[in-house]
This record gives sequence, structure tokens and C-alpha cells, in this order.
Amino acid sequence: MSIFSKLREIESKYKITLHEGESFKQAVYNGKMTDSEDCIIDKIELTLKHYPDSQDISLSTYQSDETSDEEFCYAVVLP
Repeated sequence: MSIFSKLREIESKYKITLHEGESFKQAVYNGKMTDSEDCIIDKIELTLKHYPDSQDISLSTYQSDETSDEEFCYAVVLP
């Protein structure tokens, strides 16, 4: 099952809307995402635990730049 299928399940389970930003989609499609699918789901559920009234959640990324020793790209979840 793809991460996007899992995200649809989360939307259905919690009755929320997830908005995948372009940087998030590109990181997943290009295999640049450092976070595992389970880690991304955990971040979403943790956000919902801390912000239970959230109905719209945005998924973005934070990426390394030229000043980083190692390349990384992890998911950022915003209520």
C-alpha cells in the first residue's frame, strides 16, 4: 500500500482533510523522503493528539541545503 493510500485511510479514520504540498509529493515520488511511511503517519496522529480540533492538516517537507553535510528530507505536519 502506498503512502497516499495510507493518507486516505487516515482522512477517513479521523474525518480530516490532508493537504499534501508540492514539496511533500515530490519528495515521495522521487524517493527523497527520509521519514518512513510509518513515521509520517505517527507525526500526523501526534499532531491530531495535540490539536484534536484540527480538520485540515498540511503536509510539507524540510530539506537539506548546500550547508548540510548529509542530504535529508523529512515530513513536516502543520495543523
